[in-house]
Amino acid sequence: MENGSPAAFITGIGVVSPIGVGRDAFWNALLANESGAGPITLFDPDGFDVRIAAECDSFEPKDFVDKKVVPRTDRFSQMALASSKLALEDANAWGFLNDSPERVGLIMGSGLGGVASMEDTQRTIDTKGPGRVNPFAVTKIMPNSAAAHIGIQLGVQGPSAAGALACTCGTDMIGLGYDLIRRGDAEIVICGASEATITPVIIAGFIAMKAMSRNNENPEEACRPYDENHAGFLIGEGSAVVILESEESAARREAEPYAKITGVGRTTDAHNMTDPDPEGRGVRRAMRLAVENAGLEGSQIGYINPHGTGTVAGDGPESHSMASINPDAKVSATKSTLGHSLGASGAIETAICALAIKERTIPPMRNLDTVADDCADLDYVVGEPRKVPDLEAALCSNLGVGGHNAAVVLERV
Repeated sequence: MENGSPAAFITGIGVVSPIGVGRDAFWNALLANESGAGPITLFDPDGFDVRIAAECDSFEPKDFVDKKVVPRTDRFSQMALASSKLALEDANAWGFLNDSPERVGLIMGSGLGGVASMEDTQRTIDTKGPGRVNPFAVTKIMPNSAAAHIGIQLGVQGPSAAGALACTCGTDMIGLGYDLIRRGDAEIVICGASEATITPVIIAGFIAMKAMSRNNENPEEACRPYDENHAGFLIGEGSAVVILESEESAARREAEPYAKITGVGRTTDAHNMTDPDPEGRGVRRAMRLAVENAGLEGSQIGYINPHGTGTVAGDGPESHSMASINPDAKVSATKSTLGHSLGASGAIETAICALAIKERTIPPMRNLDTVADDCADLDYVVGEPRKVPDLEAALCSNLGVGGHNAAVVLERV
């Protein structure tokens, strides 16, 4: 019981990422400071000003999805299903799901859903006519299709929800899963987000917004959070699912939690469609609310995994917001390694925080040589992982296009 409310224990982690599939491959590559960046291969980017991304090139859908289901699902759903299976296996929770499917909840978000299938469908209409459209087109495109396929394929019968809150989506989904546990609506929640948006329309749109790094010659150096040469984000893709569990359920199953979620904060900037509030008021308040909700002081937050996209508009306000929480906290912006997987990023970064707390090791960030003048000079963990023997609490925070902010606090069990 934390601050008068039950905590949600993270007992399983499943990740599909540009640096590895599965918890161990992902975590080991992250600690080794490997980059997921490279040339775009998912489509021909010839003629695009941006031709780099962080793709999940080691992900093979048929390793996780029945061969009959693969052509009926978008890539984002396939990665979500893979992450869910990996997380359930990691938590050793298949037995509980099979025995009590109505007590297992499902929260799965995506910022844009099946956008690749949407673009494919439009190409079919343009080249072959509407009569040749795949009969599964709509169910591949809809943002809740990942949640639907997980429920159908795995037999989940508890409460479910699917959200689309731009780049804040993953963090917000963790918060919604936490709410289900706190209310007692489920004993276990399959919770996360997935995104697969390395597509012509999305890349062209972000290029038009002037939001992306154009360092095509050096993709591994493209994303530079808080650095004086930050020049935009590197788009990525991926999925992460955590198994959230009540304390009673975790104890009954003799599960070994990675960490527990004890606080959530959500706010809205009400400022601008594309740029965050230049004073950082929204994200600062979300961080503060999460810390207060956990019943902690800012000084107790030892690690912050921030949004950290490497944009001039976002880095400054966010860094000063972190400084207002705890100027001595260790900071590692892992999008410098993984790229920005939009709606999935908060789920992936929550998993990173849980692993960091469990291992008391903070993974490094890349490409920070000199802190930009408009950014706070914090204790950034760069180049090598850092052991923190007394790490007890971490904060994951994200900002979303449209002015959405969300933050979660995790504590050591």
